[in-house]
Amino acid sequence: MIEINPRKLVRNVSKNGEFIFRGGLALQAELGAQNVRQFGRFLTTPRGARFIAQQALLQSQNPDRRKNIITKIGDDEVRTQTTDQNSRLYNPGAPILAKALSQEFTSQKPKRHIDLSRFGDPVESRTENAVRFFDKDTGIGGSLQVRYGGERNELRSFPDRINDFGQAETKDFIKFRIRDAVNGRYIIFPALLSGAISDNSSQAPGEIQYIGRPDKIYVYGGYSRTISFSVNIVALDETDIPIIWQKVNAAKGLVLPQYREFFAKTEKGVTDRTRPVAPLCNLTLGDLFNDAPGFFTSVNMSIPESATWELSDGQQVPHICSLAFEFTYLGKENPTMTSNHFDEISKKFPILNDPKVSKDNQKKESEQQAEQKSKRQQRQERRQARRQRRQERRAARRAQ
Repeated sequence: MIEINPRKLVRNVSKNGEFIFRGGLALQAELGAQNVRQFGRFLTTPRGARFIAQQALLQSQNPDRRKNIITKIGDDEVRTQTTDQNSRLYNPGAPILAKALSQEFTSQKPKRHIDLSRFGDPVESRTENAVRFFDKDTGIGGSLQVRYGGERNELRSFPDRINDFGQAETKDFIKFRIRDAVNGRYIIFPALLSGAISDNSSQAPGEIQYIGRPDKIYVYGGYSRTISFSVNIVALDETDIPIIWQKVNAAKGLVLPQYREFFAKTEKGVTDRTRPVAPLCNLTLGDLFNDAPGFFTSVNMSIPESATWELSDGQQVPHICSLAFEFTYLGKENPTMTSNHFDEISKKFPILNDPKVSKDNQKKESEQQAEQKSKRQQRQERRQARRQRRQERRAARRAQ
């Protein structure tokens, strides 16, 4: 036969009140008192004191988590502060109070750590977290989605979120913009580049084959360079939709001509006609290409299968799409084997010594050394001559 509570470990065993408290309220109170006494005796022992000291030391070494997040965008800094999640200190009184309460009061038990996040100044942390940067609540990513605009012949006139032109450049982590050189307008997307960026340089040599010879003779024919990249375009809210799709529309037109009016003299007099103008563009991509002249040979748009759509009438378009560009690079200088094939980064290249220049410098150095040596010899000869004259004068005085 199984006996309940054979050794009388607890005295208040009852079924009264089990609807709320297991074993009754008196039993829960008795168990809580036992737990408090046992844990209290443990804390008074050397082992308990060592346990409290270890917990306090370890908790004090935890890094601060409430921070001023400083995001550097170009020359500007954006500050956002995290929530109160700072270092916590172990509370030895919490287990004593927690053990005095039954399981039914779990939500009322005190926390085992004292939160120090509300004391002192938050720690400053510099970060470039793109996820936080594009957070619509705490970040400034929305301001990067500027309008389609600009001014002709004014390279430093940029659009922003509200104005079409006349504003300063919006700072992104990586500079990325396309300028329509014909109309003077900028297409600026946040630099959400995806996939590989390919930069292909190739030549097309001419071939000549003489009769009776199996090998060919090659003559340098020409050079071409193409740059391929893709960018993801995302609408963070409803106001971004008309902005991004206007820029997508402008990007799709970068492979088409622009017709301009011009006047021509004919037999009938001056006539007004139109002529297609090539769609020349300037590409800026980081410091590899800065307003690099060229033209786009293809602009391909793709919409992901999992993209969400806006449901409002008149704006039923996807919230996300991708544009793949292929750009033919024309360059700013005559291309040679030793010319700079990139823009701003080329200014940081170490200066290379031309072997011919080095030989000339060595020749100049040797001539200078020979000239210095001859000058030293001349000085020594003059000193020796003066010494000899003095000796002769002394000898003449002694003879008198």
